[in-house]
Amino acid sequence: MEKDFTLSSPVQIARIIQSLRDDHQLIGVSFRDRNEGSQSIIVDVDLDAGFFSVDELPSAGCRQLVSDGEPFDIRAELNGVDVGMAGLKVSEISEDDQGALYQVPIPKRISYVQRREAFRARVTGLTEVPVALSWTDEETSTSGELEVALDDISADGCRLAVSARDDVAIGQTPLPISLRIDIPDSELPICVDACTRHARYLARSKLWYVGCEFEQRDASTQQMIERFVIYIQRLQRQREARLLD
Repeated sequence: MEKDFTLSSPVQIARIIQSLRDDHQLIGVSFRDRNEGSQSIIVDVDLDAGFFSVDELPSAGCRQLVSDGEPFDIRAELNGVDVGMAGLKVSEISEDDQGALYQVPIPKRISYVQRREAFRARVTGLTEVPVALSWTDEETSTSGELEVALDDISADGCRLAVSARDDVAIGQTPLPISLRIDIPDSELPICVDACTRHARYLARSKLWYVGCEFEQRDASTQQMIERFVIYIQRLQRQREARLLD
């Protein structure tokens, strides 16, 4: 079931853009009638000045288009909600040691498609879920352990937020790993084997986001995962209701 909203309240729009920034959520940048697109993140929001800042675009073609003043659209996902901003233009471009920053005026309207049965449950911004991660790489004869944070989770996998250097081993995929997920208000953790499938490093935040697929697990472990997903989705719906108040 979906509910499609066009939001025009400056307070609601500002809250959503701020949440995208706080959650380090990837945004998709696209240009109408062009085969150019890229991904980035929102790194700053200045409500008083009425703009937000987008990190460097990896695509050279996209960088050239925004420099030329070409209008673009942004698409993102926030807690099971598709967020859309159309017809944006960069008002100013600045440089620092991490690359370019694109200043974009906060739009007067955004689309907000609410998916009540969102399959993937985003954890960041709702509750803190620590995860103990360990791995052994037989090819390189290396092993290690990290304390990381759970960013989102579904019945089949999860995404982890890892504060580490850009050369950390789990940035190399695929990599078999073991996870211990300490879920809130439970004496028993979720212990599951997984394999990393993709990884992205955000230089400004010094964070890795690592997507993992769960390996074989018994029925009781799968039940714990699915119950936790339902719990997080309930928290998401409560947060969505507050955003729309």
